[in-house]
Amino acid sequence: NSENVYPGGKGINVSRILKTLGNDNVATGFVSNFMTALNPQITKSYASGNQDYMMALIFQGAKFSFYMLLLLSLPVIINTHYILGLWLKLVPEHAVLFVRLTLLFAMSESISNPLITAMLATGRIRNYQIMVGGLQMLNLPISYIFLRLGCVPESVLFVAIFISQCCLVARLYMLRGMIGLSSVKYLKHVYLKVLMVMSTSAILPILLLKNINETFLSFLVISVVSILTTSISIFYIGCSKEERVFVWAKVSALCEKIRR
Repeated sequence: NSENVYPGGKGINVSRILKTLGNDNVATGFVSNFMTALNPQITKSYASGNQDYMMALIFQGAKFSFYMLLLLSLPVIINTHYILGLWLKLVPEHAVLFVRLTLLFAMSESISNPLITAMLATGRIRNYQIMVGGLQMLNLPISYIFLRLGCVPESVLFVAIFISQCCLVARLYMLRGMIGLSSVKYLKHVYLKVLMVMSTSAILPILLLKNINETFLSFLVISVVSILTTSISIFYIGCSKEERVFVWAKVSALCEKIRR
């Protein structure tokens, strides 16, 4: 199927996995609500010709969509085997990697949501849909070829993630001509930022996972550490100076309300 053509409508096929983990509405709904609030602002800024504000919304929307999913997903990715063990008792051979890859696919897709909204705001969707929709339709034949060659079942999700990244490149290429989006700035201020945040967030939780036994206490410890390392990485690595000032002001205001 070609890509959905309505704001916030990008389908992330993770519902069954996340329902198994009891986290369906938490992970996808939270980000969906965020994009629902952001989408009209992107469209309005395009209509009013406010190019700088629109670009800021696109960049920040892509980053923070990813950050929210990472914050919710990293504890699950690190503790996948233990969580599935609690639910299924006997964990199937490929289940752990399937869950991890599915969540990574969701994060891969999340950074494209503001780009889709920006494209829709222009009203010029034919060529965009032909290129991006055509790439997405390659999922089925390529996955079929890999499976026919005897590759592991997880190869289907590896293909999906790879094509998701190819679609991102296509979106950046086409939006450069449609709205003047700078691919270099996007890669620098969004793509590299989210990669750095994800990498630094995962180091300590993975080390803990490798060096302590799999128990309920270790699950709690690793989950808390994952949330803390992700929050710190987002604040100090993933945010600009202006964004850190804004976040800190909001956190301070919230703490002040709690004290009262």
